[in-house]
Amino acid sequence: MGNNKSTTAARTAINNNEAASGTTPPHRPKKTTSKKNAQIQPRSSSISSQGNRRPLLSTSKRAIIKYCLENARDDIADRILRRVGEKRDDFKPFLDNLSKAQTNDIAEELKRFIFRVCDTLMDCDEVIKLSEDFGSSHVQFRTHGFKPDFFACTADAVTTECTFLDQATHTPSETAAAWSQLSAFVFTAVRDGYYSELRKQRKSSSANRSRFSVDVVSSATDDASLGEDPPTSNKRSASPAEGGIETRSAAMGAADEQALEEQRHPSGNLLVPPQIY
Repeated sequence: MGNNKSTTAARTAINNNEAASGTTPPHRPKKTTSKKNAQIQPRSSSISSQGNRRPLLSTSKRAIIKYCLENARDDIADRILRRVGEKRDDFKPFLDNLSKAQTNDIAEELKRFIFRVCDTLMDCDEVIKLSEDFGSSHVQFRTHGFKPDFFACTADAVTTECTFLDQATHTPSETAAAWSQLSAFVFTAVRDGYYSELRKQRKSSSANRSRFSVDVVSSATDDASLGEDPPTSNKRSASPAEGGIETRSAAMGAADEQALEEQRHPSGNLLVPPQIY
């Protein structure tokens, strides 16, 4: 008891002296617990690990699509292409212009594309990239009769055939809505990729044509500056036989140049803007 009284008296004396001298005790910051920080850090780390990825569909629709593809068979792409041929009369002639190997490659690429898209439904940007790459790969089939309008029928065929894979596990309206939303989004990006690659090739073709014309003009200018006669002129008289040979040679050369020009710059219709379905 005596010690407690003496300690209290000493503290009172110290406080009185500080008040009299005008000094204040140093500020001591309060200790904060790290529980809040411990709770916030895992959340921020989880957000950074996900990045800026955006899911394409809702959770229920992604579950429906995953369930349908688990029931898919190896001939899913073949059935989709057959259904497109039933809807479009000009699609079958396009397939007939292809070889058997090319037709099998188209079906295999379509099946691989559908499964890759459904594996990346959590990343909308990745789905767009895959779709644009798939569309750009079809520009090479323009010479065989491929039309970008085939993409719309392909989207409808994918919706129909993949809805059948649900086998009435979910309500038909939910399954059809899930596949319809996915097909519309994906094949819109497919068309964008097709037209983007087509514009790129046409710009490259125009640049090559301009470069070729500049080279021809520059070579003609150089010949004129050197005082040489044009290659088509001939000062000596030619016999009828020689004239016939030269005429045929000139005609063959002109035909070869025209064929080469058509091969470098294939003729095609003007670019039609994509339609929204």
